[in-house]
Amino acid sequence: MSDLILYGPAYSVYTRIVRTVLEEKGLAYRLEEVDFISSGMPATQKERHPFGVVPVLAHDGEMFSETAAITRYLDEMFPEPSLCPSKPSERAHMAATISVLDQYLWPDIRELVTQSLIAPIAGGWPDDLVVARMVKRLTGSLAILEEHFIAIGLLGGVRLSLADLHAGPMIAYLAETIEGQVLLKERAGLFAWWREIKQLPSLAATQFELTDYPWARRETE
Repeated sequence: MSDLILYGPAYSVYTRIVRTVLEEKGLAYRLEEVDFISSGMPATQKERHPFGVVPVLAHDGEMFSETAAITRYLDEMFPEPSLCPSKPSERAHMAATISVLDQYLWPDIRELVTQSLIAPIAGGWPDDLVVARMVKRLTGSLAILEEHFIAIGLLGGVRLSLADLHAGPMIAYLAETIEGQVLLKERAGLFAWWREIKQLPSLAATQFELTDYPWARRETE
């Protein structure tokens, strides 16, 4: 098998999503760190992705971009264990769930994490107004996630799916903030799903420390 090389920083939620799939598949791969916070996105990344973003997977002489496409490629290329439902309708619902996570959940989680977690580590101060706005928005969107996706098994179904592995790293970031911990505990169904997902060895294997990076270390010395 050709080498699998993943370009992206360990702290990127989308890099971690791909890594969890690689781990669940038991695939050997090499992570090439692309620490864009410390020194900006390197020019070489534009050779891998036309918009110069992460992650990008190199395999068998080709470059694959966009997280949902990468994880579907991995599941089809390496089918055991399968992380997609067998029925076309169920696969469509899984793809829709992933899109919902990307479009309606992650932008607000990312902003909350930036303010509550990243800014203090980098020596800055959180914007309390932004934090309050994100908490309000997430109160509604997490309720929808629980009621319309977890409650009917689109997340936390009988079998682990790409949707679960897409959501896991996002909720892991949310759970690193005090506000996120409160939000999660307010949703019993979501919190139960999270308690189970966070025990996955693939999440443990892809843990990282933000303070290991130069952009954080410079400010904490």
